[in-house]
Amino acid sequence: MFDLKSKAREVIERGYCVLESVYDDHEREQMHAIFKQLCDNRGGFSSEQPSISFHPLLEWGPEMAPFFAKAVVVDAMAEAFQDDVRLAHSGASVFNNGLVEETLTHWHVHYAWEFPPTGLQRDNPERVLCNIYVDGSSSHIGPLIVLPRGLNDPVEAKGDAGEDWEGQVEVTVPPGSAVIFDTALWHCSKRGNSSELRHLWGGHYQGWSNPTPHPEDNTAENPTVAAHKAEIPVLRGLLDGPQ
Repeated sequence: MFDLKSKAREVIERGYCVLESVYDDHEREQMHAIFKQLCDNRGGFSSEQPSISFHPLLEWGPEMAPFFAKAVVVDAMAEAFQDDVRLAHSGASVFNNGLVEETLTHWHVHYAWEFPPTGLQRDNPERVLCNIYVDGSSSHIGPLIVLPRGLNDPVEAKGDAGEDWEGQVEVTVPPGSAVIFDTALWHCSKRGNSSELRHLWGGHYQGWSNPTPHPEDNTAENPTVAAHKAEIPVLRGLLDGPQ
């Protein structure tokens, strides 16, 4: 389906890669139904609550657990790490385009570790985000904007957090796609020009041989997740380690 070695090179050479439409329409319908219930449980959307976030997602919505076990996505991250993959953080956000501000998130990175005096000296990313764009990423539903970077390029900001940056790229992907990016990749997001909802979920991942903690780590241990782990080896590997 994908050349995973090529996808891993994209993460190393430009900071991110896209796995197009890895979740089909039926899976997306299931996700929409789960998130509708989760949002209803939180009181729904309003001018006071234009977006709703769920961290840890596996605590708020443990029924989402099987969707993390998409083998091609896990295999792509394993290729980037050259290691077995650990899910270190789960989360989700749903945005109501009719209520949110123009900017959803300003420019930011998720790299939270100390930089050596000589700069980054990496062979592979230590940690990645893998976000699932249930409704896609576009000017209609809301764009993801990134600043491409090589693996060991400097990480300092290229401008004000609320401005356009030279070299920025709008990442347009079809619904059901996964975007994997290095935590050192600068990115931001904007409101879509429609009034539709924008569903985004995913996680932070590391290789199992890398035990370094991160401020955004979270866990979720509950009977629903445990039941899914017992049935799905890929999920068990993400949460409990290589079998």
